[in-house]
Amino acid sequence: MARKKIALFSTGWASNILAQFLRGIQDEFASLDLDIYLFLSYANYSQSEGERAGEFQVFRLPDMNDFDGAIIISNLCDFPGIVDDLVTRCNAAGIPVISHGIPRDNAVNVIMDNVSGMDDLTEHLITKHGIQKIVFIAGTADNSDSNERLEAVRRAALKHGLTFTDENVVYSDWEFAKAGKIAQDFAKSGELPDAFICANDELAMVLITTLEDYGIHSPEDILITGFDNLPDSSLFYPSITSIDPDNRLHGKVCARAILDLMDGRPTENPIKLPSRFISRESCGCTLALGSARQRLRVATDEFKSQRKRDRDSWHISYLERLIMKCESVEELRTTFSEALGHERFLEGDNFHILFDACANKTLTSYDQSYEEDSNYSDRQDVIFSVRNGAIQDIRNIKATQIIPGICEDDPCHMYVIVPMHDGPHKIGFIVFADCYEDIENKEVMRFIETINSSMVNSKRSIYLKAVNEYVKEMSNIDPMTSVKNRSAYEARLADIQERISKTKISEFGIVLFDVNNLKRINDELGHYMGDEYLRNSCHLICTAYKNSPVYRIGGDEFVVVLEGRPYEQREQLLDVFVQEMDKIKQADLRPEEKVSIAYGMAVYEGAEDQIDAVVKRADELMYATKKRMKAEKK
Repeated sequence: MARKKIALFSTGWASNILAQFLRGIQDEFASLDLDIYLFLSYANYSQSEGERAGEFQVFRLPDMNDFDGAIIISNLCDFPGIVDDLVTRCNAAGIPVISHGIPRDNAVNVIMDNVSGMDDLTEHLITKHGIQKIVFIAGTADNSDSNERLEAVRRAALKHGLTFTDENVVYSDWEFAKAGKIAQDFAKSGELPDAFICANDELAMVLITTLEDYGIHSPEDILITGFDNLPDSSLFYPSITSIDPDNRLHGKVCARAILDLMDGRPTENPIKLPSRFISRESCGCTLALGSARQRLRVATDEFKSQRKRDRDSWHISYLERLIMKCESVEELRTTFSEALGHERFLEGDNFHILFDACANKTLTSYDQSYEEDSNYSDRQDVIFSVRNGAIQDIRNIKATQIIPGICEDDPCHMYVIVPMHDGPHKIGFIVFADCYEDIENKEVMRFIETINSSMVNSKRSIYLKAVNEYVKEMSNIDPMTSVKNRSAYEARLADIQERISKTKISEFGIVLFDVNNLKRINDELGHYMGDEYLRNSCHLICTAYKNSPVYRIGGDEFVVVLEGRPYEQREQLLDVFVQEMDKIKQADLRPEEKVSIAYGMAVYEGAEDQIDAVVKRADELMYATKKRMKAEKK
């Protein structure tokens, strides 16, 4: 029986919430034969539309027909159209889908009770602490979680006869910088409310730290509360009065529900989970004894965490410097293999870097005519891959495979797939495995931000190199015939001479061509037809010598350099050329199509022979042929 695969979709900006949710899923799935594929975006509202589009491309990577079920953490992916598109794709593939946080049609919905906990919190502030003026620091205007929390506060305030209008609501858009600016504006105005009730804990902590810079302290001068009961909430000073939704329980419930649906068992819809009010120091209450003891360990834990961050920071900076020096995709492959061959601090024993094949093409080609698509290409180029501790030599995979070399015998994992992109333009993606702690402490985010930035710079260096090579190549192209020009021919002869001196070449040939009748065509039909006559002559030479470089070295002169197999077949190739020219001579064609070309071939005869001598022999044979062709015409 094939191993089950569950797709999980989330953003990582609320890393504490996501980490708790993932541990709940891990609790339920730990003993089961299934893999989790977490498609993780770091999109946020402070980014440009192009940056968000690049982040969300990773949600387009999986073919939902390859999965047995999907869980969308919709309260963390609350961006226009994102969740609806995922639900639609799951429905089209016929797989069960859970929407966690925000209800969606055609999905089983697991939602939290935002209201009861917030009711209790607001009642506590009004009845125990006697607050009269409340300002609610909301998320975004269209976020359902934030709006439910807001309405609970509004109802409780009005129930107690307090004034609560739209002026009592300020939107942060979940941005810390914006929350800090809100706190600054209130501090400078001197018109503080009695309490800030924030839509989440992180907003509450930003307000507290910002107001302290202005000499305003919580809870002495103002009460400030949050929501989510993040692990840092009880360790922060003052500890944050909050609402505990028990995100780990939410993960467990979603895991049980998707298993029931995958096995054909009915499940409740919606599944509503309670939230619990927790009073702490930021509203003027005391900190629980357990939290106080935990706070005492912060210094020790921070020391260990800082050591890990320092090591990881050095490692990431080291990779960044190496990547920035790369000027080709092959250099990137070599760099990662050498850098990660023995030490993989963050990457672990299952780690993969893949470039989108279409995006890869644009790195190494001046041609930018491809059509940008939000979907990934059918194939992905593997830049680096380590699986179960062994580095794999795999060049590319199907996009739907996602993990290079994966098989049914591998241990079960939670794979974390994070996008690489240059604004809205895809580069590829990176795959981690089982990195629960590094998601929570935002090391994955810091890693991908740095690597993605250096990849973008490397991509531009690679592209500029491709442009320079293209320009250099174009300088060696004859504009009329599109074959190589005299400059390229002379460079080729210099290369051959150098290889002769190093005894790296022992045989080559030269075939010289001189186009007959060009002056007559120009005089009788005009130079435009003369140019067409030259192009037709060049086409005949290129057709006969399709595996060798052709050069235009004068107005009506061409040359072919023979090496390798074409050199071995030189007599047959010259016969083909002559036969094709004889067919043209017999055919009923227009004058500019009825080409006639003199030719002469000579070969290198060993160490004492000079290149100039080979060319001279070919030239003499060509003029002998030209003389014979003129005689035959008479």
